[in-house]
Amino acid sequence: LFSWRDRHGNICPLVRDAALARINSIYESHNIGTAFGHSFRIGGASFYLAQKVDPEIVRISGRWKSLAYQTYIRAFEQISSRHLAGLERQVTA
Repeated sequence: LFSWRDRHGNICPLVRDAALARINSIYESHNIGTAFGHSFRIGGASFYLAQKVDPEIVRISGRWKSLAYQTYIRAFEQISSRHLAGLERQVTA
């Protein structure tokens, strides 16, 4: 799914560094900033937890060896709840 054929016809997997280089080139062309690989892991964990997937499954799937991911998730929840509260005020105004 995440691969391509090089000029010799060999199948090459999309590796982290190549993916981030491409994503960041797109971001930079739109003055968005820079993405880091870790942010995708946090985003994926946040998505699955929002879908009510068991936190232990999320931890194992994200290859987290500790419960440190919970710190990121809590920070994400706080930021997103503030953002959503601001949107609700705009809609009702």
